[in-house]
Amino acid sequence: MKKRFTPFITILVFLFCAVISAQAQNKNKKDSLIENRCVQSLRDAEKTYEAGRIDQVEAMVLPCIQNEGFSKFEKLQAYRLIILAKLFDNQEDEANRYFLLLIKTDPEYTVNPVTDPSEFINLYNSYRTNPVFAIGLKAGMNFTKPNSYVPYGVYNTGSNTGSYKAFVNVQFGFNADLYLNKKFSIGADLLMSFKKYQYTNTLLDYSELTAKETQAWLELPVVLKYTMGQKKMRFYLQGGGAVSMILSSKSTFTRKDQETQSNQAIGPVVNTMSLRNNFNYSLIGGAGIRYKAGYGYVVLDVKYMYGLNNISNVDKKYTDQELIYKYGYIDNNFTLNSLMFSVGYYKSFYKPKKLPVHEK
Repeated sequence: MKKRFTPFITILVFLFCAVISAQAQNKNKKDSLIENRCVQSLRDAEKTYEAGRIDQVEAMVLPCIQNEGFSKFEKLQAYRLIILAKLFDNQEDEANRYFLLLIKTDPEYTVNPVTDPSEFINLYNSYRTNPVFAIGLKAGMNFTKPNSYVPYGVYNTGSNTGSYKAFVNVQFGFNADLYLNKKFSIGADLLMSFKKYQYTNTLLDYSELTAKETQAWLELPVVLKYTMGQKKMRFYLQGGGAVSMILSSKSTFTRKDQETQSNQAIGPVVNTMSLRNNFNYSLIGGAGIRYKAGYGYVVLDVKYMYGLNNISNVDKKYTDQELIYKYGYIDNNFTLNSLMFSVGYYKSFYKPKKLPVHEK
């Protein structure tokens, strides 16, 4: 029974595929005919416009605009032709209506000062055509190093203050830029930043103390950007400030004999959140490069965050007795500085509108 139905099922599948293929071919032929007809309509409309019969232009191209018979480029050309016809027919409201449709089709449309009539250029300049804001994602790495300004310890701090070493770690998050004009913008990031550094010191001329600390921060840098250049690649300078909230702080401590390098004290990871103040405030300076890609930018961003306040909690310096007596460690007063490199992509958003007379 199964063998009897196998040829029948095969024939049905073949017929079904043939029907689908024929329908697709018919649709493609139909679309091709519509496209060819619309291209011809656009050419005829251009000739009609050049002949001075501007009242006929709209009706010649509007059906193809409404039925999606044009490519994007052809659609822009059709809108431009209608706008020119409306301008020369003193129909300013209609010209403005069609201009908004044009600029929404391509928010980055630009005029050609060589081929476009002055009336069309003036209409273009009477609108806000720059992006209003941009949002994006970014990720990168940072080098973080404390700056000790008041040393503490179980040794003579007048002659020995220890030293800090920066390690590489990562950050990632969101970005938003608000464009004030073509040159200036306000940028804000919301970043998850991981930072790591090492503290070393020699205790009483015979013990070597090493403390490695890893922190997680939620950071909000806000900067004013000044952008230079007009082409696809643009450069910017930035300056501002940041507020950061610490989320975690963990450290490992090791004390070794300086001569034999044998471990005198080593322990598990220590939660050092109680030794840290919750917030860090920083000044920011930096620069970056933006490369145009689609309706957005690929961005290479560099920031230096200069810490302003003490990260060490002065009320908790002596609360962890194990750190003091086992490792000989007492927190210095220190600020936290970071050099941050990030790469991201920001998508621009547009909201075209008629400018007030004084802004044109």
